[in-house]
This record gives sequence, C-alpha cells and structure tokens, in this order.
Amino acid sequence: MVQSAVPLQGGGRPRPAGFNSATRLKRFQLPALSKTANAAQVTLRQDLPRVGLLSRIYLAISATVSGTLSNQNALGAASIINRVRLRANNAITIFDVSGPGYHYLLRDALEFEGYDPLSHTTARSAVSATTFVLDMVIPVAVNLRDPIGLILLQNEQTLLTLEVVCEADGTVATGASVTATVTPYMEVFTVPPDPQDWPPLDLVHQILEETQSVTGSADVTYQWPRGNTYLQVIHGAGIAQSGTDQWTAAKLRVNQSDYLENLTTGLADLNYTFTHGRARLKGQIYWDFMGSSGLGNYNLTRDLINSALVTDLATVITPSSLSTLYTIRRQLVPLNG
Repeated sequence: MVQSAVPLQGGGRPRPAGFNSATRLKRFQLPALSKTANAAQVTLRQDLPRVGLLSRIYLAISATVSGTLSNQNALGAASIINRVRLRANNAITIFDVSGPGYHYLLRDALEFEGYDPLSHTTARSAVSATTFVLDMVIPVAVNLRDPIGLILLQNEQTLLTLEVVCEADGTVATGASVTATVTPYMEVFTVPPDPQDWPPLDLVHQILEETQSVTGSADVTYQWPRGNTYLQVIHGAGIAQSGTDQWTAAKLRVNQSDYLENLTTGLADLNYTFTHGRARLKGQIYWDFMGSSGLGNYNLTRDLINSALVTDLATVITPSSLSTLYTIRRQLVPLNG
C-alpha cells in the first residue's frame, strides 16, 4: 500500500558506473545582489549560467538592521527573507521556501541528522539593530552523494532563475531600516562527454512551502497532494524566535483509516533528540522518510512514500492555540509525468 518507488541507488535506477570518474565537482561565485532600505518588498533576481549539472546553490546572505525598533517580528531575523525561489523557464518551481520556513524547519533536515548544517547563522535571533547572517543552501540534488535531482544547465531550452524576496522593512520591525547583500555560489558537476555516463535526469527534487490559517480548536487536516514520491513533510505549528508547541498530537493517515504514525509532543522530543543529538525546536512536526537509516539522507529508500499508490494521504493535527500552519513538502517529481 505504502512503498517507495524511486530508489536513490540500485534497484532498477542504478547510479551510472562511469559518472563518478567522468565528472568533476566545481564551485564558483555569481554576482552579488543588493537590497537598500525600502518600505516595500524587494525581489532580487539572477539567471543562472548555462553550464554543467547543477547540484546546489549556496547563498551567503548578510543583512543589517538599523533604526529605533518596536513591534519586532516574532519570527526573528529569519523574517528578513520573505521567500527564496528557484524556477525553470518561469514555469517549473524547483524550490520555494520562506526565510522562517527554511531556518526553523527545513534547515534541520537538509543532510545528516546529527548536526545543524548552518549553526553559524543568526537567523533564529530576535530582531535588533545589528548585522545578521542569514545564509542558506538550496539542495538541488537530494544530498551530497547521490546524483538524483541534478539539473542539466547546458540546454538552450532550460533557463533557471534564482529569486530572493526581501521582506518590507516595516514587517521586520516598526522603524527598521534594512539593507542586505546576497552572494550566490553555484555547485555543479561537469557533464561527462559520453551520455552513457550521465546521471539520471528524469526526476526533479522539489521543495515547496505553503501556509494555511487555522481557527478554532478542532483537528486540522492537511491533505498531501498525490502523485509524487515524498521524501519529507515538515510542519510548523508554533514556530517563532521564541517558539511554542501549538499542537498536542499529529497523525499520519493513509487511506482514511490507516495511521502510520501518531506523534505527541513528548514522542516528537524523544525521537528528535535520539536521531539528531539535540533538542527539537518548539513547533516542529517532522515526517522524515529519508533519515530513518541512521545515516542521514543517504541511500535508504525503504520509507519513501509513493503517493500515487494510495487514495488518501494526510496529516491530522490536534491544535492547542494554533493560528498558522506551515508545511514544507520535499518530493521527487518525474519529468515524464
């Protein structure tokens, strides 16, 4: 009923034997993008050069807040970044996540569970008149080892565009003046001369975030869109710079009546500490189908969920004082439909 259909390695979709020896990893800097103090949202855009097989994008983000501040955003310095997007031909969205969604939810699930991969940042700090480090990494490939999700940029029919949307200054804090610099770095593999050595290019590794308003105390049902293979689904129910758990129970429901998991906040704390070696941030609800091997997001395909094989897939959350539910879906999307 629930099974994985897209192995990262082996089992009908093998890693090409010649890819590792026929390619070379390269990293290089793109022109920096700057935001001046502005009352409205500002979108910084950069078309990516058509070179190599795109693996990930590093964003070095520095933001300075000045002024006499009040009504600071409860989401902290992460609120300075409204959204980061990566799009192909302005039609296919590969990555679309907010600054708070990234730093309070996705960042702890990026690669290997035993550490915070961006612990040097100050995105989880309260807004104040100072300079913040808001660095982000966009994982185009599923992880640092497996080539699933790589995007061939050396294609005249494909243009990838990076967008960084900076939040309006007044939304960060009343009286705030915010400047920012975003320096993108691309990580690519060179394209093997022989197509026989190319990695699989028929899957897109897609990460999308959405929010919904919650009113009342009745259970909240989030229906997972069906058709793709789920790697992770991460909810935020009470995330903030000083977060609280605005939920008491969360169930993963399949086909209306089969419950794969029934979380309480206590079990969520216990499982997260056991697998990550540190305390869970309040408000986080993780369904992690990649990281159940003890090796982070590497190789294991046992627990991935092919949603095309079920008729119903949903999270059922019992709220305590929930007002906004954040959801990040990490999935593999076949290009052949």
